[in-house]
Amino acid sequence: MATDNTDIDEQLSTSGPDPVTAETESASRDPAIAEADIEDSTAEEEAVVGGLSENVAGALAYLFAPFIAVLFYLLEDRNEFVRFHAAQSIVVFGGFFALSMGVFMMGFVLEFLPFVGWMLSLAISMLTFLVLAPLGFILWALLTYKALTGERYALPVAGEVAERYV
Repeated sequence: MATDNTDIDEQLSTSGPDPVTAETESASRDPAIAEADIEDSTAEEEAVVGGLSENVAGALAYLFAPFIAVLFYLLEDRNEFVRFHAAQSIVVFGGFFALSMGVFMMGFVLEFLPFVGWMLSLAISMLTFLVLAPLGFILWALLTYKALTGERYALPVAGEVAERYV
């Protein structure tokens, strides 16, 4: 038994525009709108130092702190996100670096004290190893993660100092 589908075909063709062709026609009708959408999406992910995204640049400021942070702070003058994380990295890990150098020098000087100098030097070294090193690692991991996820996370004191120099 053969059925005649011409009535159905006529109804489908006259029921309205084809949804697939309507979408492509609307997209091709106004190229200025399509170009503006593309420009908006690229403006959000504007490349910063060396063509990196701002999240990656912020994380790298912590990852190789404080040396790369100084470079990013000096080279990046437009992106406040990268400048903030670079400044906070300089404050936090530059402070850790200065503190560890001070502890090292104090331990070196204490070794020259007779009898108890070596014990004091050892105690200070162990304190540095057991307190400052884990604290530095935790801060390093936390701040790198926060910058990579795009969060402008500010530490209580260092964040305030960094905000002044952004």
